[in-house]
Amino acid sequence: TQLSGLYQSSGMYCTQCEAEGFRRITPMLDRPDAMGKYKVRIEADKSKCPILLSNGNLVKSGDMDGGKHFAEWEDPFNKPSYLFAVVAGDLGSIKDAFTTKSGRKVQLEIFSEHANVGQLDCAME
Repeated sequence: TQLSGLYQSSGMYCTQCEAEGFRRITPMLDRPDAMGKYKVRIEADKSKCPILLSNGNLVKSGDMDGGKHFAEWEDPFNKPSYLFAVVAGDLGSIKDAFTTKSGRKVQLEIFSEHANVGQLDCAME
């Protein structure tokens, strides 16, 4: 199994699109100069993959029939396909907030395997 494109590892679904992994997910010009904005909807079994992450802003999420749930992410910035990311799995996290210079409060959250959550504080500093 190649750890490229969309793959499953240790029960988590992950993407690795650098350098040419995006073309393993969907047909697209997979070059640094071919930039686009991404809108992603992820659906998964909520008990197996309670965390659904992608680039950008979470715009919608909710429960579905059959024990599934979904999350929709929209990235407002153009980026090359090698920066596209999706993760779905059972992760832990730490949370904090940051106030920008303009006074806007931004929520921060850093994710990791549950066993490593205690090591995340230095990443948040």
